[in-house]
Parts: sequence; structure tokens; C-alpha cells
Amino acid sequence: MTTSLKRSVRPQSLLALSALVLLGAAGMRGVRAADNATASATAVVLQPIAVTKSADLVFGNLVAGNGVVTLATDGTRTKSGTAVLPTGVAPAAARFDVTGAGTNTFSIDYTGSDTVLTDASANTMAVDWITEAVATATATGKTDETTDATTGTLAAGAAYIFVGGKLTVGAAQAAGTYTGVVKVTVAYN
Repeated sequence: MTTSLKRSVRPQSLLALSALVLLGAAGMRGVRAADNATASATAVVLQPIAVTKSADLVFGNLVAGNGVVTLATDGTRTKSGTAVLPTGVAPAAARFDVTGAGTNTFSIDYTGSDTVLTDASANTMAVDWITEAVATATATGKTDETTDATTGTLAAGAAYIFVGGKLTVGAAQAAGTYTGVVKVTVAYN
């Protein structure tokens, strides 16, 4: 049987079959079953943003009859009442220094700030904060308490938040030292 099988396969057929196998193998070299590519991954870790108090807010000396005393963000003050604003203690706006990376923007939150100043006998005076965030260490003198600064922008890694306020001094306000807190929290946007 082996002899008859060998005779039935012709040499031309073997040659043709070998050519087909070689062509098929050559053609498969051009077909890729898989491919790949790469991308770079980058992460930038920023310097932590920080805020520190540089100056406390001081309304200065006041008397009953001053009415609403407005302390602008540049430390100047005015009154709505008829009584003269006394001198003796220099008024000053609070200043907070913000440091961080480059020219990034940041959010500002005042949660935790008091809405009244209170003396040792629990007498109070209502206060509305006046705020602004600027890129220089000089305040503009803002007097509008209705629009608090909620964002700021660092300039070469620094910014400044100034806080003044409108303090309501009653017509019969009890004498005393009234205190409260302004709390400023910052975070990168």
C-alpha cells in the first residue's frame, strides 16, 4: 500500500503544495495578532496651602451712640451715629497671609466666625464681617459686608485676606471689652 500511495502523489503536486505553504507563512508575517503603545503618567504634588493670622481685628474705642461702626478692610472706620468716635486705640483690620504654589486659586470659608461680639457679662453687639482677598499686602478699603470674598488667587505663591466689619453699637451699650473670633479656612480649588 505504501508503494501505491507514493506513486499517486506527483512531484509537481508536492512542489505546488510546498509553494503554497511558503506563501502562507510569508503572508502571516505581515499580520499582527497583538500590538501595544505606552503613555506617560504625570502627577504634580503642590506645596500645601496654608493660612496664618498676621494681624487681629481691632474696632478701637467706641461709645454708646456711635451707631453702626464700619471698619473697612484697610483699617479706616466710620460711624452712623451722632457720637464722636473716640481715639486712643488704633483701629485695624484683621489680616491673614495665604501661602501656596504658584498662581493657583483657592476657596475661602468663614464657617466658625462669630456673628456677635460678647463681653464678660454676656452683653453682645452684632457684627457683619467685611472681607476681601488680594494678591498684595495692601487692602483696597472695602466697606461692603454683603459680598464676602469666597475665592482668591495666589501671586507667586502668596495672597492676603483682609477682614473688617460692621459693628452695631447700641444707644445704651454697656461698657466693657467685647470679643469674638474670625475664622478663615482656605483650600486649593
